[in-house]
Amino acid sequence: MSHKKSAKNVTADSDLAKWCAALLPNNEDEVPAGWFTSHQIGEALGKSSDTASGQLSRAVREGRAEVRRFRVMTSRGAYPVPHYRLK
Repeated sequence: MSHKKSAKNVTADSDLAKWCAALLPNNEDEVPAGWFTSHQIGEALGKSSDTASGQLSRAVREGRAEVRRFRVMTSRGAYPVPHYRLK
C-alpha cells in the first residue's frame, strides 16, 4: 500500500509533518546587517553583478573586504550564496 502525500497536504500537527519539516532542505540563514551579495552591490554601483564580483574578489584578496556564504532561498531551493562586507 503506497501513501503518496505531498508536503502541502500534510497537517501541521501530524507526525508526518514533523518528518517533512525535518527532512526538507529549505532552511535559510539569517543574513546579518552589513552583508550584501554581488548582485546587490552591483545594483548600488550601477554595474553588472559580474563586474562587481571581480571587484569584490580583488577587495577580498587585498584584505579590504571579507566573504561569507549564507543559505538563502532561490527559485531552486536554499543554496549557499556569497555575501560580502567591508572590514
